[in-house]
Amino acid sequence: MHIANDRYSVHIDPDNGAILDVVDRVSGDHLIAEPRLAENYRLLLPLPENGAHYLLGKDQRLTRWEDIANGIILHWEGPLSGFDLDVAMRIEFAGEAMHFRLTVTNHTEYQVGEVWYPILGGMLGLGDEHQRWGTKALVPNRNDQWTADLYTTFGSDTDLGTPIPEHCFKYPRRMSMPWADQYHPALDRGVYFGCHDPVARSKVLRLAMSPGIGRQRADGDWPTTEELHGLPAGVIMNWAFFPYTHPGETFEGPPVVLQCHAGGWREGARLYREWFTGAFPPVDSREHWLRRATAYQNTMFLLPEGNVNVTFKEIPRWAQDALDNGIDTVLISGWHVGGHDRGYPEYTPDARLGTWDELAAGIAACHRLGMRVFFFVNIMPVDMGTEWYRQELHRYVTQDPDGCLNAVYGWGMGTLGARIGMTRAALTTANPAHDAFRAIIVGAMRKLAEIGADGIHIDKLLAPELDFNPALTMSPDRAACEGHLRCLDEIMVACRAVNPAFCLSAETCWDRILSYTDVVWWAPPEPSVMQYTFPQWVPCMGITEPYDFNVVNQSVLLGHHLLIGSAHYTASMAFPPMRELSRYLGEITRLRAELFGVLSRGEYLGPEPARVEEMPAPARDLRWSVFRDPDTGQRACVLANFGRAPLEARASFVEHSEGEVSIYRPFQPVETLPQPVQFTIPPERLVILAETK
Repeated sequence: MHIANDRYSVHIDPDNGAILDVVDRVSGDHLIAEPRLAENYRLLLPLPENGAHYLLGKDQRLTRWEDIANGIILHWEGPLSGFDLDVAMRIEFAGEAMHFRLTVTNHTEYQVGEVWYPILGGMLGLGDEHQRWGTKALVPNRNDQWTADLYTTFGSDTDLGTPIPEHCFKYPRRMSMPWADQYHPALDRGVYFGCHDPVARSKVLRLAMSPGIGRQRADGDWPTTEELHGLPAGVIMNWAFFPYTHPGETFEGPPVVLQCHAGGWREGARLYREWFTGAFPPVDSREHWLRRATAYQNTMFLLPEGNVNVTFKEIPRWAQDALDNGIDTVLISGWHVGGHDRGYPEYTPDARLGTWDELAAGIAACHRLGMRVFFFVNIMPVDMGTEWYRQELHRYVTQDPDGCLNAVYGWGMGTLGARIGMTRAALTTANPAHDAFRAIIVGAMRKLAEIGADGIHIDKLLAPELDFNPALTMSPDRAACEGHLRCLDEIMVACRAVNPAFCLSAETCWDRILSYTDVVWWAPPEPSVMQYTFPQWVPCMGITEPYDFNVVNQSVLLGHHLLIGSAHYTASMAFPPMRELSRYLGEITRLRAELFGVLSRGEYLGPEPARVEEMPAPARDLRWSVFRDPDTGQRACVLANFGRAPLEARASFVEHSEGEVSIYRPFQPVETLPQPVQFTIPPERLVILAETK
């Protein structure tokens, strides 16, 4: 049987409800080209004697179906393989997309651990059999992206326990956004596959390939037709959820959206952005000071092994070192009991550094200099070596299904043994979903606001995938995600009641943080799909070595902020080996402040809108990129020389190349000249060409 509209045709097995094909009627592509691999859903029902007990939807009898206005509802009424479960899949046409939803009602005595849907099995790429090899895949991965030529070189992330190779992307820890796109550049056609989930919960995108691959082949790893001996081959794609639904409860799955489209992955990014901004409006980057500060000085005042780098009484001098080099924002790390990455969550001043009054006086001194101050904090780690942990905090830690700790980790710094992990302090993860633990965190953050802090940086804001702590009432897949968001809500309310301009940054790749901040750690080395999807989002690049000139240049080329950690975050910008770099950082910060709308808040366009040539030879050390101000349309081109010798270049914008441009160089006045402009770029330095307003 099948359902269809003017864009899609869906073919369904009337006996078991397997999805035999999805046809893109615009292009004629059959998304499922090998129906022998067709499926629909899978359920994990862990049993006492078998924790890997899966029920396959394709093995169940479809008991009935309902025609609805724009689609169909398929019903599998229990028992399923002898277990009393009811399943319904809703397949619905919605505008230019298709939506899949699954409902599972659990009448058994066990929990439903995993729910996979929709399973699209037997994909062979876009186009005909001679074109399919050109299909590419993109998955948002951390702060950049994972890309693959799936239908020539599938590869694998796992080779234990699974009979076929897999790639599994965990949201929100590995995936920044829950969507993927398969696209064919030559055919100008793609397929978007996203989870538009209004609920904050963990989920996984799974790509698998049956029956397997041949590694280290010169021309890809897919088996040949002769090698298959008649076995079906194809890619299997699905979303997986982990609700651990209790007996007597129902799991209502979120919409999984499939949409065929013209264009490549950028169209997928646009589709996700449209949905996300409607569901979770991002913070307005024009309204908070931290987004405008494109560079920060960061120093760890106290290392976890007891090394004192800066005391509270020394804050004015330390801050002045930044200001002398053009940086007016400072981040204080390692300020609390135990030092950096130790003692959590005891957010009170360490006596070796000074008192609350001395810390407040240091902040006030920075404010008199016209500077902003924010603090390095965490809302998740707890120090396992403290009496507080033994007496209370252990009750709030995240747990696996057996009641054990999810993770033990830590970062040593002040001694060799600590740095290589032999003697570091042990941390584990607590969940701010617990009211008592969340109250500890929120109270500590409000105290910082009360002594004058302008904001906080929340580090390690990567919620664990699952938390089975029995003291929580939320399902394991929602407990950590919802707990983190609830904690952020309460922090912002509490701190902005004291300081309305209070703001934060975070170490995370999670898109949901955009409702609180668009400044994150860490920056990828290449252009990011996250930045394309949300142009206001900005990651920070660490500047830690005394000769990091090209790291600075690359950051400007990509629009990244600069986190200045002299001597590996142990000194100020006056650290002698970094003095020349510190002066350069100040000049870069000055230029970006003058061109903030285009270079920092601007849309990254890549190199294509500029015509650049090195003279006399083709460019080798020359790199460039173009940005556009979203409000005014002004464009600017950043050009950097990554080589060790000066180079001559000529440049103009591809469109409107007849106008004048302003040339911005570090330590030089601005010049305005007609295009094309010829100029010299010193070694490991940059210039900026901006359209005149």
